[in-house]
Amino acid sequence: MIDINLCDLNSFFGCVDATNTTELKTNAFRPLRTYLQEKSFEKHSGGQLTYVGNYADGQDFVDNNGVPYEMKGSLGLFNKNGSCKQVILKNNMPGRSKQNLEKTFEYMLLVDTKNMSLGVTTWDVVESRSKLDGAGATFKLQAGDFTMLAENVKPTEKNIKTTFSNGKINGRKIPVADGSCSDIAIVVVK
Repeated sequence: MIDINLCDLNSFFGCVDATNTTELKTNAFRPLRTYLQEKSFEKHSGGQLTYVGNYADGQDFVDNNGVPYEMKGSLGLFNKNGSCKQVILKNNMPGRSKQNLEKTFEYMLLVDTKNMSLGVTTWDVVESRSKLDGAGATFKLQAGDFTMLAENVKPTEKNIKTTFSNGKINGRKIPVADGSCSDIAIVVVK
């Protein structure tokens, strides 16, 4: 298990806070938001994790010993009674049963993107709480199923100077390598 004390959680939750926008929470941009948050966790993990989510199914990171980690996040993930909200583990798995739910990670990092809190659990606990149906697999952890690593972290404010007001974007554009082959641009504004 990684040493959470080596992680810069304030900077990680700064990224979480910066991506907590109405637009990035839509179905169209949710994968981008997830990617940005996962890459931020890699960056701020103190060199303990490498992001593998681009090519590994069912895991987002591996640690320096090759141990796989998955990350799941949600607004208000942790309930006051010590449980967590229902979380989607896998999508679109028609015809599969719990017996052939494949183990793809050892640890799952749980991110509450509203309360800026972080927990961890294991594959064994997630698997024991999993329910499968034609649409996929979900799990709902109960009190005692996970360990809180950090609660109510104060996010580091991101230095975003571009603004959006009265229907106009105001800021400074910097040339980007390979920009001539881009079809879209994503602009982050306050």
